[in-house]
Amino acid sequence: MAKAKKKKAGMTMLAWIMLAVMAVGLVLSVVGIFTDWITTKGEAIGGLITTEGSTTLQDLYDSQADMREIDEDYSIKYFDITYTCAWITLIATAAAFGCFLVGGLLKMKLLKTIGMIAGILAIVAGIMAAVFTALMGKEMSADAGIASATTSLAVGCYLTLVGGIVGGAGAIISGVNK
Repeated sequence: MAKAKKKKAGMTMLAWIMLAVMAVGLVLSVVGIFTDWITTKGEAIGGLITTEGSTTLQDLYDSQADMREIDEDYSIKYFDITYTCAWITLIATAAAFGCFLVGGLLKMKLLKTIGMIAGILAIVAGIMAAVFTALMGKEMSADAGIASATTSLAVGCYLTLVGGIVGGAGAIISGVNK
């Protein structure tokens, strides 16, 4: 009779690949948080005068804080939820990566489960950050006849979105594959 081979408990090749995918998602999320979050394009006098500028998430936070010193009720519409979702994306992606790394090395299924939940949260929060940024951009855009300004998502928002999706998907795939 042939002896049945025992499956080694520990991290499989797929788990290591998904861990690398989660690391890429984490790096994308970190870079996205600290780069330009929105882009504003302005145009006046039928396009004779144009301007373009980008703003980071931290610049928006500082701007809102400065305005609240003048008027305590001031807020950029949808900014607070955008800011929260962006940071939740980063934290959830980092948690998923950390849980799978430690859980895989120490063979703890509970940490893998927590990592999978963090991965789902990273995907949802990344999508919500992009959606609320788009809504915020719509509120910040204006058209006054001879002059107009359009605000849209910049590279940082897209990187955070992709980072959350990539990191979260890596966590889900690694968690589902036993």
